[in-house]
Amino acid sequence: MSGRGLNSGGEDRREREENQDSLSPGRVSNHPDDRNATQASESGRPGGVQRGSSADPKAQGGSSASPSIAQKGAASSGDGSEGIKAPMGASFAAKQRPPATDGLPWPPGTIAPMTAEGMAALRGKRRSLFLSRILPYTPYIIQSGLAVTTMLLLILFAAWYTSILQNVPEGLPMSWIMVALLFPLTAWSSFRTYMKPADTVFLLPVETQMRAYFAPAWRAGVMGKLLVTALVLLVAWPIYIRVQPDDHANLWASLLLVLILKLLFAYGAWQEHRMVSARAAAGFALLRWLLGIGAFAAWFQLPVLTAALTLLIGAVLYGLILRFPPKHRVPWERLIAVERAQAGRAMRMLGWFVDVPTQDPRVYRRRWLSGVGRSIPWKPEEAYRFLLTRAFIRGDLLGMAVRLSVVGFILMLLARVSWLGGALLLLFTFMIGVQLNGLRRQHMDSLWLSLYPLQEDSRRRAGLHVMLRVMLLSAVFMWLPFVLTLPSDPALALGSLTAALVLAWLMRSSAERKWRKLEGEDD
Repeated sequence: MSGRGLNSGGEDRREREENQDSLSPGRVSNHPDDRNATQASESGRPGGVQRGSSADPKAQGGSSASPSIAQKGAASSGDGSEGIKAPMGASFAAKQRPPATDGLPWPPGTIAPMTAEGMAALRGKRRSLFLSRILPYTPYIIQSGLAVTTMLLLILFAAWYTSILQNVPEGLPMSWIMVALLFPLTAWSSFRTYMKPADTVFLLPVETQMRAYFAPAWRAGVMGKLLVTALVLLVAWPIYIRVQPDDHANLWASLLLVLILKLLFAYGAWQEHRMVSARAAAGFALLRWLLGIGAFAAWFQLPVLTAALTLLIGAVLYGLILRFPPKHRVPWERLIAVERAQAGRAMRMLGWFVDVPTQDPRVYRRRWLSGVGRSIPWKPEEAYRFLLTRAFIRGDLLGMAVRLSVVGFILMLLARVSWLGGALLLLFTFMIGVQLNGLRRQHMDSLWLSLYPLQEDSRRRAGLHVMLRVMLLSAVFMWLPFVLTLPSDPALALGSLTAALVLAWLMRSSAERKWRKLEGEDD
């Protein structure tokens, strides 16, 4: 009995040593599950030697009282369904793993997810997903009259442009007009990164490789705006040389200046995103806009050598001071917030023409307007009027209305002496009214407001009230340049103002009918 036990123990010991020697060099393990998984995988390999067969003489000396591991491997080497099977995890790891190719765990031709190509492909996929949300609304936008309006605008602009070229007004400050046209387009820089909140978890381990992800965003942000700026320069240049034919600033040098400044300011805008301090980023953003004004003012007002030297010194100093503020390698939170704001702005622009799902609106702290709305009576029927007034002054709609009003004011200064000035006044009043249609969606889905005892139509009446007041104030502000022509042509000045006020009231009435219809469909 004892001899038999010693004999079987020796055989088991020899079998264990044999099994350890048969393991592959790259997967040596003493765990029983790993040994069983290795045996199961080797038994099914083409051309492999199965244990317990005639090719393995050592495995034929096993004891009948205690089945050996070699015999178990031979029993399970047929179809894999008989005998003692390996554990599920080890079996999956041994049998289901795809063959490695050149040391990579994916087949040839596949873009690795954490390489430069994979990062660029990830950004491209996100861009495609965003466009797939936007493009289905294109037919509705065209049907809303945008195409016809665009064609009318092009016809009006062509007529005005031809008349200006044929009869250039005397004393036209074209140098400063060129500065006003070019500096905002050059200093303005934005980038679409399509970042997601989950990126702070899943992309953080590859933070050092994010340059490949951001490079397409930077190129797209520069090239599109650069083409627009160059187009504006090419359109304005014939008028400029008609006014100042002997000016030193030639066209090719001006285009080169636009290219250099655009690249420089785009670099500065990206460094502002990376800055740790929000105040430092805001300060450098203001500096970027001031440098844009100074650069074009120097180019169009100073002699050529003085202007070139001034621009060179300013560019070098700006590039140097950008290196001082501390920066993040990747400003995750700031890029995610900026991307959310840009995506929301794009959806709100679509909302001018068709109802689209919008994101949470961005809120701006405008302390200098904190007193607006305090004079509204504290009554239930005025609740929505107060809420919509505050939402307007703290949201994107105020910025859009102000920008259009300022641009319209500048254009009225140039075109106040002809009927084209009145047409532009009506056009900008119409554009502001289209944007203010977004007031209908403010506080639409608020749960608490649906619980309060407020009148059902109070939100619609309050939105129309705010819309009409903003349109009237904007129309009067843009009409102010016509005061200069009031003594010489009172009919043009007063007629333009009257037409703008009537248009504001008509748009308010049209919005009321549209809002009633949409609210009926929502119900």
